[in-house]
Amino acid sequence: MRKIKTERDIQTAFLELLTTRPFTKVTVSDICQKSLTSRSTFYSHYLDKYDLLDRIVTYYQTMLVQQLDQNFNQMVAGDLESLIHKVIIAMAPHRRAIQILFTVHEPHVDLKESFRQLLHTEWRHYIQKQGPIHEVPVELIADMGTSMHMTLIEWVITHGTDSLPAVIESISIIRKAILLQIDESQPSP
Repeated sequence: MRKIKTERDIQTAFLELLTTRPFTKVTVSDICQKSLTSRSTFYSHYLDKYDLLDRIVTYYQTMLVQQLDQNFNQMVAGDLESLIHKVIIAMAPHRRAIQILFTVHEPHVDLKESFRQLLHTEWRHYIQKQGPIHEVPVELIADMGTSMHMTLIEWVITHGTDSLPAVIESISIIRKAILLQIDESQPSP
């Protein structure tokens, strides 16, 4: 129980520090001071600040991956409203942390970029399952779908459910235009 509390305190302090300065400027001393822990306690839990960042990002990445795995086809099919509510419920307690982590871009630890890559892979697989596409590059359609969904996810993380019906309506129009590129490129029977 004490270990969990200590790790939570360190992680909370770390995320708070990231709201006021870039990751490169945050030191272990800053984290220890903010979390009211000693350096030896910090190092008994984490190798360094990079290990701390990696573990936090891995936790939220896993959460986002689970949401995507469970709901990607629902996103493509256009059932955005129920999907957004599922994502909001899953992420609501973590919205601020995810928003902060989306601003950290380290070479091997980047939550936003890893999620973007995962979405892109899902879109490519979806497109390829639809059959051969003529004239329109698969990568272009996957990029458009990824951008659309990342924009929606970032909007919800940043703004919550404010203006959600209008946002969903706009995204639905864009989604249909992207899927139309797949449908129109299919050979006629």
